[in-house]
Amino acid sequence: MSKIKVLYISSTLGSSGPTNVIFNIVKYLDRERFEPVILTLSPEPKDSALPRFQELGLNFYSLNLSRLQGFLMGKSALKDFVAKHQPDVIHSHGIRPDIFSAECLQEYKRFTTIHNYPYEDYTMKYGQLLGRYLAWRQIMAFRKIDYPVAICESQREHIQSYEIASHTIYNGVDINIFNPATNDERLALRQKLGMPVDRKIFVSVGHLMNRKDPETVIRGFLASNANHYTIILFIGDGPLRKHCQKLSQGKDCIKFTGKVNNVHDYIRAADYFISASLSEGFPNAVLEALACGIPVCLSDIEPFKEIISYNEKAGLLFPVGDSQSLASSIERLFLNENIQEMSEAGFEIVNQYFNAKKMSENYQNLYEKANSE
Repeated sequence: MSKIKVLYISSTLGSSGPTNVIFNIVKYLDRERFEPVILTLSPEPKDSALPRFQELGLNFYSLNLSRLQGFLMGKSALKDFVAKHQPDVIHSHGIRPDIFSAECLQEYKRFTTIHNYPYEDYTMKYGQLLGRYLAWRQIMAFRKIDYPVAICESQREHIQSYEIASHTIYNGVDINIFNPATNDERLALRQKLGMPVDRKIFVSVGHLMNRKDPETVIRGFLASNANHYTIILFIGDGPLRKHCQKLSQGKDCIKFTGKVNNVHDYIRAADYFISASLSEGFPNAVLEALACGIPVCLSDIEPFKEIISYNEKAGLLFPVGDSQSLASSIERLFLNENIQEMSEAGFEIVNQYFNAKKMSENYQNLYEKANSE
Protein backbone atom coordinates (compact mmCIF):
# COMPACT_ATOMS: atom_id res chain seq x y z
CA MET A 1 0.00 0.00 0.00
CA SER A 2 1.45 3.38 -1.01
CA LYS A 3 1.97 6.12 1.52
CA ILE A 4 -0.47 8.99 1.79
CA LYS A 5 1.36 12.22 0.94
CA VAL A 6 0.19 15.07 3.20
CA LEU A 7 1.09 18.64 2.28
CA TYR A 8 1.03 21.07 5.21
CA ILE A 9 0.73 24.73 4.19
CA SER A 10 1.49 27.62 6.55
CA SER A 11 2.44 31.27 6.00
CA THR A 12 5.71 30.65 7.88
CA LEU A 13 7.01 28.43 10.66
CA GLY A 14 7.35 31.38 13.03
CA SER A 15 6.94 30.65 16.72
CA SER A 16 3.19 30.32 17.29
CA GLY A 17 0.45 27.97 18.39
CA PRO A 18 -0.35 26.81 14.81
CA THR A 19 3.32 26.05 14.17
CA ASN A 20 3.40 23.94 17.34
CA VAL A 21 0.30 22.06 16.20
CA ILE A 22 1.86 21.26 12.80
CA PHE A 23 5.09 20.16 14.48
CA ASN A 24 3.34 17.83 16.90
CA ILE A 25 1.23 16.30 14.14
CA VAL A 26 4.23 15.50 11.95
CA LYS A 27 6.48 14.46 14.84
CA TYR A 28 4.13 11.59 15.66
CA LEU A 29 3.09 10.86 12.09
CA ASP A 30 3.43 7.16 11.17
CA ARG A 31 6.03 7.35 8.40
CA GLU A 32 5.09 3.86 7.24
CA ARG A 33 1.66 5.22 6.29
CA PHE A 34 2.27 8.91 5.59
CA GLU A 35 4.77 11.11 3.77
CA PRO A 36 4.72 14.68 5.16
CA VAL A 37 5.72 17.71 3.10
CA ILE A 38 5.93 21.23 4.57
CA LEU A 39 5.33 24.33 2.44
CA THR A 40 5.46 27.94 3.61
CA LEU A 41 4.29 30.93 1.62
CA SER A 42 6.72 33.59 2.88
CA PRO A 43 10.37 33.84 4.00
CA GLU A 44 11.06 32.51 7.49
CA PRO A 45 11.23 35.03 10.37
CA LYS A 46 14.01 35.20 12.97
CA ASP A 47 12.04 33.06 15.41
CA SER A 48 11.41 30.33 12.85
CA ALA A 49 10.95 26.78 14.14
CA LEU A 50 12.38 25.42 10.88
CA PRO A 51 15.45 23.84 12.57
CA ARG A 52 13.13 21.71 14.72
CA PHE A 53 11.28 20.51 11.64
CA GLN A 54 14.53 19.76 9.83
CA GLU A 55 15.59 17.53 12.73
CA LEU A 56 12.58 15.34 11.89
CA GLY A 57 13.93 14.76 8.37
CA LEU A 58 11.00 16.42 6.63
CA ASN A 59 10.78 17.69 3.07
CA PHE A 60 10.53 21.48 3.40
CA TYR A 61 9.81 24.03 0.69
CA SER A 62 8.95 27.72 0.61
CA LEU A 63 7.45 29.93 -2.09
CA ASN A 64 9.40 32.80 -0.45
CA LEU A 65 6.80 35.37 -1.45
CA SER A 66 6.43 38.74 0.22
CA ARG A 67 2.92 39.84 1.17
CA LEU A 68 2.65 41.85 -2.05
CA GLN A 69 4.05 39.02 -4.17
CA GLY A 70 1.67 36.63 -2.45
CA PHE A 71 -1.27 38.86 -3.34
CA LEU A 72 -0.18 39.15 -6.97
CA MET A 73 1.05 35.64 -7.72
CA GLY A 74 0.50 33.48 -4.63
CA LYS A 75 -2.35 31.39 -6.00
CA SER A 76 -0.66 30.60 -9.30
CA ALA A 77 2.64 29.75 -7.56
CA LEU A 78 0.83 27.49 -5.12
CA LYS A 79 -1.13 25.75 -7.89
CA ASP A 80 2.12 25.08 -9.77
CA PHE A 81 3.80 23.67 -6.66
CA VAL A 82 0.89 21.38 -5.80
CA ALA A 83 0.57 20.16 -9.39
CA LYS A 84 4.26 19.22 -9.34
CA HIS A 85 4.18 17.38 -5.98
CA GLN A 86 0.70 15.81 -6.26
CA PRO A 87 -0.23 15.39 -2.57
CA ASP A 88 -3.08 13.09 -1.57
CA VAL A 89 -4.15 15.43 1.23
CA ILE A 90 -3.64 19.17 1.77
CA HIS A 91 -3.76 20.58 5.30
CA SER A 92 -3.73 24.38 5.58
CA HIS A 93 -3.10 26.44 8.71
CA GLY A 94 -3.91 30.15 8.89
CA ILE A 95 -5.88 32.73 6.97
CA ARG A 96 -3.74 33.04 3.81
CA PRO A 97 -3.20 29.29 3.37
CA ASP A 98 -6.91 28.68 4.04
CA ILE A 99 -8.03 31.22 1.43
CA PHE A 100 -5.57 29.93 -1.18
CA SER A 101 -6.55 26.32 -0.50
CA ALA A 102 -10.26 27.12 -0.69
CA GLU A 103 -10.05 29.13 -3.89
CA CYS A 104 -7.50 27.34 -6.07
CA LEU A 105 -7.02 23.73 -4.90
CA GLN A 106 -10.57 22.42 -5.22
CA GLU A 107 -9.56 19.17 -6.96
CA TYR A 108 -7.64 17.96 -3.86
CA LYS A 109 -8.81 16.62 -0.49
CA ARG A 110 -8.36 19.62 1.78
CA PHE A 111 -8.20 19.99 5.54
CA THR A 112 -7.90 23.09 7.69
CA THR A 113 -7.36 23.43 11.41
CA ILE A 114 -9.46 26.28 12.78
CA HIS A 115 -7.04 27.83 15.26
CA ASN A 116 -9.11 30.77 16.48
CA TYR A 117 -12.49 32.49 16.64
CA PRO A 118 -12.03 34.75 13.59
CA TYR A 119 -14.48 37.54 14.44
CA GLU A 120 -13.11 37.78 18.00
CA ASP A 121 -9.44 37.41 17.18
CA TYR A 122 -9.13 39.58 14.09
CA THR A 123 -11.26 42.49 15.34
CA MET A 124 -9.12 42.65 18.49
CA LYS A 125 -5.93 42.47 16.44
CA TYR A 126 -6.77 44.60 13.38
CA GLY A 127 -9.75 46.73 14.41
CA GLN A 128 -13.41 46.41 13.47
CA LEU A 129 -13.27 47.21 9.75
CA LEU A 130 -10.25 45.16 8.63
CA GLY A 131 -10.80 42.54 11.31
CA ARG A 132 -14.37 41.80 10.24
CA TYR A 133 -13.34 41.64 6.58
CA LEU A 134 -10.54 39.14 7.33
CA ALA A 135 -12.86 37.07 9.52
CA TRP A 136 -15.46 36.98 6.73
CA ARG A 137 -12.83 35.86 4.20
CA GLN A 138 -11.68 33.04 6.44
CA ILE A 139 -15.22 31.90 7.28
CA MET A 140 -15.92 31.73 3.55
CA ALA A 141 -12.76 29.67 3.11
CA PHE A 142 -13.80 27.24 5.85
CA ARG A 143 -17.07 26.65 3.99
CA LYS A 144 -15.23 25.62 0.81
CA ILE A 145 -12.71 23.28 2.46
CA ASP A 146 -13.71 19.61 2.69
CA TYR A 147 -12.61 18.87 6.24
CA PRO A 148 -12.60 21.82 8.68
CA VAL A 149 -11.25 20.72 12.06
CA ALA A 150 -12.16 22.57 15.26
CA ILE A 151 -9.64 22.38 18.09
CA CYS A 152 -12.21 22.07 20.89
CA GLU A 153 -15.92 21.42 21.33
CA SER A 154 -16.80 25.02 22.21
CA GLN A 155 -15.14 26.16 18.99
CA ARG A 156 -16.98 23.48 16.96
CA GLU A 157 -20.29 24.74 18.36
CA HIS A 158 -19.30 28.34 17.62
CA ILE A 159 -18.26 27.64 14.04
CA GLN A 160 -21.46 25.66 13.50
CA SER A 161 -23.38 28.93 13.91
CA TYR A 162 -21.86 29.94 10.54
CA GLU A 163 -23.27 26.78 8.95
CA ILE A 164 -19.91 25.02 8.96
CA ALA A 165 -19.89 21.38 9.99
CA SER A 166 -16.51 20.49 11.47
CA HIS A 167 -14.71 17.61 13.12
CA THR A 168 -13.18 18.11 16.57
CA ILE A 169 -9.56 17.21 17.27
CA TYR A 170 -8.19 18.71 20.46
CA ASN A 171 -4.81 20.42 20.44
CA GLY A 172 -2.18 18.41 22.25
CA VAL A 173 1.20 19.05 23.84
CA ASP A 174 4.22 16.77 23.92
CA ILE A 175 4.39 15.22 27.39
CA ASN A 176 7.90 13.99 26.61
CA ILE A 177 8.94 17.65 26.81
CA PHE A 178 6.29 19.20 29.03
CA ASN A 179 6.09 17.21 32.25
CA PRO A 180 6.39 17.93 35.98
CA ALA A 181 9.86 18.83 37.20
CA THR A 182 11.31 17.21 40.28
CA ASN A 183 12.38 19.52 43.11
CA ASP A 184 16.01 19.15 42.02
CA GLU A 185 15.15 19.89 38.39
CA ARG A 186 13.13 22.96 39.38
CA LEU A 187 16.02 24.27 41.49
CA ALA A 188 18.51 23.71 38.65
CA LEU A 189 16.21 25.45 36.16
CA ARG A 190 15.78 28.47 38.42
CA GLN A 191 19.51 28.80 38.87
CA LYS A 192 20.04 28.48 35.11
CA LEU A 193 17.37 31.10 34.33
CA GLY A 194 18.34 33.52 37.11
CA MET A 195 15.00 33.04 38.88
CA PRO A 196 14.76 33.30 42.68
CA VAL A 197 14.98 29.95 44.43
CA ASP A 198 13.33 31.08 47.66
CA ARG A 199 10.04 32.57 46.38
CA LYS A 200 6.92 31.21 44.73
CA ILE A 201 6.71 32.18 41.06
CA PHE A 202 3.71 32.92 38.85
CA VAL A 203 4.18 32.97 35.07
CA SER A 204 2.05 34.49 32.33
CA VAL A 205 2.97 33.37 28.82
CA GLY A 206 2.02 35.00 25.54
CA HIS A 207 2.18 38.00 23.24
CA LEU A 208 1.67 41.22 25.21
CA MET A 209 -1.38 42.51 23.33
CA ASN A 210 -4.99 43.46 24.03
CA ARG A 211 -6.42 39.99 23.42
CA LYS A 212 -4.19 38.54 26.17
CA ASP A 213 -5.19 41.35 28.59
CA PRO A 214 -1.89 41.52 30.53
CA GLU A 215 -3.12 44.68 32.27
CA THR A 216 -5.71 42.69 34.23
CA VAL A 217 -2.98 40.24 35.25
CA ILE A 218 -0.81 43.07 36.56
CA ARG A 219 -3.63 44.82 38.41
CA GLY A 220 -4.87 41.56 39.89
CA PHE A 221 -1.42 40.49 41.02
CA LEU A 222 -0.68 43.85 42.64
CA ALA A 223 -4.08 43.85 44.37
CA SER A 224 -3.37 40.47 45.99
CA ASN A 225 -1.50 39.99 49.23
CA ALA A 226 0.54 37.31 47.48
CA ASN A 227 2.61 39.94 45.66
CA HIS A 228 4.52 40.58 48.90
CA TYR A 229 5.82 37.01 48.93
CA THR A 230 5.93 35.99 45.26
CA ILE A 231 6.96 37.28 41.85
CA ILE A 232 5.32 37.10 38.44
CA LEU A 233 7.20 36.68 35.16
CA PHE A 234 5.71 37.79 31.85
CA ILE A 235 7.14 35.51 29.16
CA GLY A 236 6.81 37.16 25.75
CA ASP A 237 6.86 40.51 24.03
CA GLY A 238 4.43 42.69 22.14
CA PRO A 239 2.93 46.15 21.61
CA LEU A 240 1.74 46.48 25.22
CA ARG A 241 5.10 45.79 26.83
CA LYS A 242 5.95 49.45 27.52
CA HIS A 243 2.47 50.05 28.91
CA CYS A 244 2.77 47.00 31.16
CA GLN A 245 6.18 48.06 32.38
CA LYS A 246 4.81 51.51 33.19
CA LEU A 247 1.95 49.95 35.21
CA SER A 248 4.43 47.88 37.18
CA GLN A 249 7.10 50.55 37.55
CA GLY A 250 8.90 50.31 40.89
CA LYS A 251 7.45 46.86 41.62
CA ASP A 252 10.26 44.33 41.93
CA CYS A 253 7.71 41.52 42.08
CA ILE A 254 6.88 41.93 38.37
CA LYS A 255 9.45 41.05 35.73
CA PHE A 256 9.45 40.82 31.92
CA THR A 257 11.69 38.35 30.09
CA GLY A 258 10.84 39.40 26.54
CA LYS A 259 10.60 36.72 23.88
CA VAL A 260 12.48 33.52 24.74
CA ASN A 261 13.06 30.26 22.87
CA ASN A 262 12.89 28.06 25.97
CA VAL A 263 9.39 28.74 27.32
CA HIS A 264 9.17 25.17 28.61
CA ASP A 265 12.07 25.82 31.00
CA TYR A 266 10.28 28.80 32.55
CA ILE A 267 7.01 26.89 32.88
CA ARG A 268 8.66 23.86 34.51
CA ALA A 269 10.50 26.17 36.93
CA ALA A 270 7.33 28.01 38.01
CA ASP A 271 4.72 27.32 40.68
CA TYR A 272 1.58 28.84 39.12
CA PHE A 273 0.31 29.96 35.70
CA ILE A 274 -2.02 32.90 34.93
CA SER A 275 -3.93 33.86 31.79
CA ALA A 276 -6.51 36.65 31.55
CA SER A 277 -7.14 36.21 27.81
CA LEU A 278 -10.28 37.72 26.31
CA SER A 279 -10.30 35.18 23.48
CA GLU A 280 -8.37 32.02 22.61
CA GLY A 281 -8.61 29.07 20.28
CA PHE A 282 -7.41 26.19 22.46
CA PRO A 283 -4.24 27.57 24.01
CA ASN A 284 -1.09 25.47 24.00
CA ALA A 285 0.48 27.53 26.80
CA VAL A 286 -2.26 26.53 29.25
CA LEU A 287 -2.00 22.87 28.22
CA GLU A 288 1.79 23.06 28.59
CA ALA A 289 1.45 24.45 32.11
CA LEU A 290 -1.00 21.70 33.09
CA ALA A 291 1.28 19.04 31.58
CA CYS A 292 4.07 20.40 33.80
CA GLY A 293 1.82 20.03 36.83
CA ILE A 294 1.47 23.79 37.28
CA PRO A 295 -1.87 24.91 38.81
CA VAL A 296 -3.58 27.47 36.58
CA CYS A 297 -5.62 30.60 37.17
CA LEU A 298 -7.65 31.44 34.05
CA SER A 299 -10.26 33.88 32.78
CA ASP A 300 -13.63 32.21 32.27
CA ILE A 301 -13.72 32.19 28.47
CA GLU A 302 -15.25 29.09 26.87
CA PRO A 303 -12.02 27.26 25.88
CA PHE A 304 -10.60 27.66 29.39
CA LYS A 305 -13.83 26.46 30.97
CA GLU A 306 -13.79 23.46 28.67
CA ILE A 307 -10.24 22.52 29.73
CA ILE A 308 -10.95 22.83 33.44
CA SER A 309 -14.21 20.89 33.09
CA TYR A 310 -12.16 17.71 32.63
CA ASN A 311 -10.94 18.05 36.23
CA GLU A 312 -11.90 21.14 38.22
CA LYS A 313 -9.16 20.45 40.76
CA ALA A 314 -6.55 21.54 38.19
CA GLY A 315 -7.14 25.29 38.48
CA LEU A 316 -9.31 28.31 39.18
CA LEU A 317 -11.44 30.51 36.93
CA PHE A 318 -12.23 34.21 37.33
CA PRO A 319 -14.53 36.56 35.37
CA VAL A 320 -12.97 38.09 32.26
CA GLY A 321 -11.38 41.49 32.96
CA ASP A 322 -12.09 41.35 36.71
CA SER A 323 -8.78 42.14 38.41
CA GLN A 324 -10.27 41.99 41.92
CA SER A 325 -11.59 38.48 41.34
CA LEU A 326 -8.21 37.55 39.92
CA ALA A 327 -6.54 38.93 43.08
CA SER A 328 -8.75 36.67 45.21
CA SER A 329 -7.95 33.68 43.01
CA ILE A 330 -4.22 34.38 43.26
CA GLU A 331 -4.47 34.42 47.04
CA ARG A 332 -6.45 31.17 47.03
CA LEU A 333 -3.76 29.53 44.93
CA PHE A 334 -0.93 30.86 47.06
CA LEU A 335 -2.59 29.68 50.31
CA ASN A 336 -3.83 26.35 48.92
CA GLU A 337 -2.48 23.38 50.89
CA ASN A 338 -3.50 20.88 48.21
CA ILE A 339 -1.14 22.04 45.46
CA GLN A 340 0.09 18.50 44.85
CA GLU A 341 -3.47 17.38 44.17
CA MET A 342 -3.91 20.29 41.72
CA SER A 343 -0.62 19.40 40.04
CA GLU A 344 -1.60 15.76 39.55
CA ALA A 345 -5.03 16.76 38.23
CA GLY A 346 -3.48 19.05 35.61
CA PHE A 347 -1.04 16.47 34.35
CA GLU A 348 -3.78 13.84 34.20
CA ILE A 349 -5.98 16.11 32.04
CA VAL A 350 -3.26 16.48 29.42
CA ASN A 351 -2.07 12.89 29.61
CA GLN A 352 -5.57 11.52 29.02
CA TYR A 353 -7.13 14.05 26.65
CA PHE A 354 -4.72 16.65 25.27
CA ASN A 355 -1.39 15.01 24.47
CA ALA A 356 0.38 15.46 21.13
CA LYS A 357 0.56 11.78 20.22
CA LYS A 358 -3.21 11.36 20.60
CA MET A 359 -3.80 14.53 18.55
CA SER A 360 -1.59 13.28 15.72
CA GLU A 361 -3.25 9.86 15.72
CA ASN A 362 -6.67 11.50 15.40
CA TYR A 363 -5.53 13.52 12.38
CA GLN A 364 -3.98 10.42 10.82
CA ASN A 365 -7.24 8.53 11.16
CA LEU A 366 -9.11 11.39 9.50
CA TYR A 367 -6.55 11.61 6.65
CA GLU A 368 -7.01 7.91 5.96
CA LYS A 369 -10.77 8.17 6.06
CA ALA A 370 -10.72 11.10 3.62
CA ASN A 371 -8.28 9.39 1.30
CA SER A 372 -10.48 6.30 1.06
CA GLU A 373 -13.65 8.24 0.19
